[in-house]
Amino acid sequence: MSDSRLKNYAITAGGAAALAATGLAGADIQTSSGSTLISPYQSEPLFNIFGVFFDATNTQEGSWSSRGSAAVYFSAYSVQFSMVNSGVSIGTGFSGSPNSIRNSMVFSARSMTSNTGNLALGSGEIVGFRFNDSGDNYYGWIAYDLSMSEGEYTFTVTGWAYNDVANEGIIAGQNQAAGSSAVPGLGGLAALAIGAAGVRSRRQRTVA
Repeated sequence: MSDSRLKNYAITAGGAAALAATGLAGADIQTSSGSTLISPYQSEPLFNIFGVFFDATNTQEGSWSSRGSAAVYFSAYSVQFSMVNSGVSIGTGFSGSPNSIRNSMVFSARSMTSNTGNLALGSGEIVGFRFNDSGDNYYGWIAYDLSMSEGEYTFTVTGWAYNDVANEGIIAGQNQAAGSSAVPGLGGLAALAIGAAGVRSRRQRTVA
């Protein structure tokens, strides 16, 4: 059964509780299944939204012992990218660099001569993005770790998510729509059910 059909079935069968039980409480938020190491000389397709392809690339030229350059970047045509903090809302008013966001370096004789770009170095960094399709905006984020050493980048995409509902935002670093309330997990729902059963049983004994 497709996600949309299963989601509709869950809503008919019992609203949010049934939706959580199917694992589709965040059915409109599409997410990654794990991390991806982007090695030098590699370009990796991450995902696509309505035919808009998002790629992570790690390029390198030359040799650290002589001279050369390297760059890492996220790219997607007609998409705006910007660094964001975890937990912020990515939605209306979001803007950034068009088409790509990168970190580049130039080196010579075992020394870096320049380092430019707006893709931050560090661990647990997050890039927010927005793109427009037929007048509708879509929002998402990509998390990554990035470091450099001796003319080479270590670049790992640790996760990503986007909201496939038009004009609805997303919380950076979380698989949750902006402005939404979290649905209790299965453990919480089970506890509520057990509690309700206990109250019902106690009432029945009192009546008897």
